[in-house]
Amino acid sequence: MRKYLLPNDVNWYRANMHCHTNISDGNLSPEEVKEAYKVQGYSIVAYTDHEILLDHSDLDDDEFLTLTSSEYSITEETPSIPPHKDEPSNYDNWRRRKTIHLCVYSKNQHADFQPAADDSSFAWIQGGKYVGKQKCDGYHREYTKESINEAIKRLNDNNFLVQFNHPNWSLNDRSDYLGVDGLWSLEILNYATERLTGAEYCPHIYDEMFRSGMYNLYCSMGDDNHNRGKSLNQSFGGSTFIGAKELKYDQVIKAMEKGHIYCASGKNPPRIKALYVEDNIIKIDCTEATDVILTGYSRAWRNISDDSGITHAEFPLDKNDIYFRITVRDKYGNNANTHYYKVSDYWEDLQ
Repeated sequence: MRKYLLPNDVNWYRANMHCHTNISDGNLSPEEVKEAYKVQGYSIVAYTDHEILLDHSDLDDDEFLTLTSSEYSITEETPSIPPHKDEPSNYDNWRRRKTIHLCVYSKNQHADFQPAADDSSFAWIQGGKYVGKQKCDGYHREYTKESINEAIKRLNDNNFLVQFNHPNWSLNDRSDYLGVDGLWSLEILNYATERLTGAEYCPHIYDEMFRSGMYNLYCSMGDDNHNRGKSLNQSFGGSTFIGAKELKYDQVIKAMEKGHIYCASGKNPPRIKALYVEDNIIKIDCTEATDVILTGYSRAWRNISDDSGITHAEFPLDKNDIYFRITVRDKYGNNANTHYYKVSDYWEDLQ
């Protein structure tokens, strides 16, 4: 019996889940972002301008959908990273302050709830200017695990999916991200900061979070494009593919909630065409790849490698893996990543 891990009866839409415009600190207008991404084959853009949630549905058409979203931050007031002995006395200690950045996606495209409306927040206006404090409802964010979890719960209660962003750029370590509750996804590639740092492709952090007990966590990729000087060199490198029947807001959100997604790096990323289990064998159809890798919950890694090209791979399903995820890597070093799947959901006792 064939059981599909990624649905086979949907359309797959390429999405940028992390994007800034000139409403906050980006350089392109929302209209210019739409034009640039449509040319590259994207169907969905989440406009995640800092600290303000805006409905961009006026940009929607039959081939393009906007996600009503924002990027929300919680930053240390006092750096927990100690100063270095060579640090000058006038050093900007913002560089040592940890932060948590969360992309939040509204389940309601026309939501008017401002996720950043607390007594420490600000909003932006066109051109990246602060417009001042937003209306406060009494909540104040602090860089503590309790406050972070309270913020995420508040967002979940107001119908948002919450993504944890770029842990390396944010100076996060396991004490920061383990035990964070209520997340929808971890951003395992932030393309802009990967271009800056070379250290923002982080599936190992996803593994660590999952193995710590965060079993409902998916993984995604985004550009975090700011388009400084209107350059596109930090765009089109981190994509999340969403499987939905139609390019409709409610269907896309439902697909995200169900995990009908995979993510892939590169301007021409590898694609997973089919992923299913049949007779206790995991089977993958993909665009041409050099490696297909199964990563298990515990100490289990299996690899099929062929530099001449792989378009189909198979792995026996092993009950001892408990959970597994798949990576497809092409000859350019780009990766397509699935989230974790539970073995028992697909195991069949064969006679």
